[in-house]
Amino acid sequence: MDVEDHGAPGRAAAATRRLLDLLDAADARGTFFVLDTVVRDDPALVAELARRGHEVASHGHDHRHLAQHTPVSFRAGLVVARDRLADLLGAPPQGYRAPYFSLTPAAAWAPAVLAECGFAYSSSVLPAWNPMAGWPGAPRRPFAWPGGVLELPVPVGRFGPLSLPFLGGMYLRWLPPWRLRTLVRSWVAESGDGHLWSYCHPYDVDAGEGLVRRQDAGLAGSVMLWLNRGPTLPRLAGLLRGRRSEPFAARLSALRAAAATWQADAAPGVLRAATVG
Repeated sequence: MDVEDHGAPGRAAAATRRLLDLLDAADARGTFFVLDTVVRDDPALVAELARRGHEVASHGHDHRHLAQHTPVSFRAGLVVARDRLADLLGAPPQGYRAPYFSLTPAAAWAPAVLAECGFAYSSSVLPAWNPMAGWPGAPRRPFAWPGGVLELPVPVGRFGPLSLPFLGGMYLRWLPPWRLRTLVRSWVAESGDGHLWSYCHPYDVDAGEGLVRRQDAGLAGSVMLWLNRGPTLPRLAGLLRGRRSEPFAARLSALRAAAATWQADAAPGVLRAATVG
């Protein structure tokens, strides 16, 4: 889950705890990417995430596209976010996720900053065109940046002419269940592995919240993000049923062992043969 708060105070925490209860019921563990403002304002929630067995990673210092930063400003905010989590939990976070999956060609400098700040992995690339942010031509399976940071791209599947992050957010809510099952089967058949994962936000499971007019989405986007939230928790429960769920940190060794290095200025999707040890 990307833990961020865009509405009334306290709603994000309550929705996050509903997801925690679902994960407990399924004996599942996950990774929670927490925005620094939430860490600052609700340290008890962050401590609870760790106490209940989940990985706490960083969602950055503020909820802006990476390209709206310079490398200097991004690093400054990232250090603040990293250190606040380290002070609270006793160890620095291993993982980072950019708001909006906004690690795009316009922010190709970001992995070097992540490496400099000690992050082991990122989950910030949407390897397709998307109206919010995307990197068409980026690898669709885990890969390493030249500086050594492991990248875990969001899984995408074909839906007509589009490639969508079908297992997360409003896509998980809006796509019909039969289509989701088809996309999962196609993804696994194409990749030959089971490194699928889902994502959501507190608002995705907050069916009782009224319409919030979001500046980052416009009116039509705000309505789409608001409607049809009821199916989220049942669909996540269905995804967990009969499957093992682990945090990214627990899977890093296996993912890194199979990850080749991608040079962003190389041909689209072409990985170097060398793996990252």
